[in-house]
Amino acid sequence: MFPWIMWSVIILAPFVVGGTLAFRTARRVTRADRAMGVLAARPGWSRITVGPDGAQWAGFAGHFPWLLRTLPGSAVTGPFGGHRVTVARRWEPVGRRDMRHWLIVVFEVEGSGPMLRLERRWSAAEIGLRVAVDIPYLVMVEEDRAGTTDRFYASDLPYRLARYAGPAVSRTAGGVCFLYDPLPEVVDMDKLLKALAEMLPGLAELSEPAPGKDESGTP
Repeated sequence: MFPWIMWSVIILAPFVVGGTLAFRTARRVTRADRAMGVLAARPGWSRITVGPDGAQWAGFAGHFPWLLRTLPGSAVTGPFGGHRVTVARRWEPVGRRDMRHWLIVVFEVEGSGPMLRLERRWSAAEIGLRVAVDIPYLVMVEEDRAGTTDRFYASDLPYRLARYAGPAVSRTAGGVCFLYDPLPEVVDMDKLLKALAEMLPGLAELSEPAPGKDESGTP
């Protein structure tokens, strides 16, 4: 009987693991949507819905355009910490029964500035880039990439990002986008938004040329 038990365990294991992952994902989706519902009930906040003509919010497109292939989930927008903020969940089917979800947080920030991208391994893969396993973030800027990378890892930003589930980050003239994959456990959306908002000045400083260098990175 023992060999039969072993074979049963081996055969059923993938189904058990898959069922557990699906349950965890469903729980995270429920918590994220509930947290967005709490925000939507506040003064100045509202839900974002798909328009009658099928138009969707796409404030992430200038940051991570590959997300345009995904489908809209819950989304809300409103004021937070002096900024207009949009929080959204996007998803896409994976295989016949699984789904992949992303949490997107976009802060509208006034003023233009150089582009800055902090790509994770999974986000870099979406644009055909490879990142070494031992590198948590691939720093991408228009000028002085080596210097900016050194400044990033010498700052507290890697620690602060890792503390809040390690999102990919994009800063453009229109704002700052934090992208999460997989969907994080959102227990307190206010705490998450506050922590992300506190990183905005550091990201703005990082995107600018280092003191003593021109825009080309030359001393």
